[in-house]
Amino acid sequence: RPPTSSDVAYSSQALPEFLVPDEDIMGCFCSSAARHNIDHQTEINAPIAEVWAAVINIDHWEWNKWTTLEAKEVRTGVSGKLHACYEGDGKWQDFDFTFGEVNEATHTIAWFGKVAGGCLFHGRHQMRLEMVSPTVTLLVHQEEFSGCLPALNAGLPYAKLRRNYLWMNEALKAHLEVSRGS
Repeated sequence: RPPTSSDVAYSSQALPEFLVPDEDIMGCFCSSAARHNIDHQTEINAPIAEVWAAVINIDHWEWNKWTTLEAKEVRTGVSGKLHACYEGDGKWQDFDFTFGEVNEATHTIAWFGKVAGGCLFHGRHQMRLEMVSPTVTLLVHQEEFSGCLPALNAGLPYAKLRRNYLWMNEALKAHLEVSRGS
């Protein structure tokens, strides 16, 4: 089999000086990718257990016209397909993903996807719930981007993703509050 990146240890000392990245350049490069990071918080008038049940029930995200997940099970380390629809119009693009964390105790579901081992692109998506009161839950919905493509403002429609994640929050809120009669 051909060697993979995990078979080879890389060290900047093994590289000629002109190939070693300058720390100032790398810091600038990483911060320009981070400008696309997303953080939306939405209060939902439903108990945390009800919100958690809806979030981890990925086979029934009918409320979500922008992102769906397909996997054998919702468990840390399980891989699947993420289906993205940037306009909510039923035109889907598929991406590979892996659940990074699924934790009922912290009410966290996170997944990530990467291209070229993360050098070109790495996205880490997280939905975390916090109890505000017994009948109100805060949904913290975040994504962090890194790699060459986000730094160059390429690879994904970042402004649409920012908008869509807010719409996802609002759609989940409406779905749960309507079903509860809130």
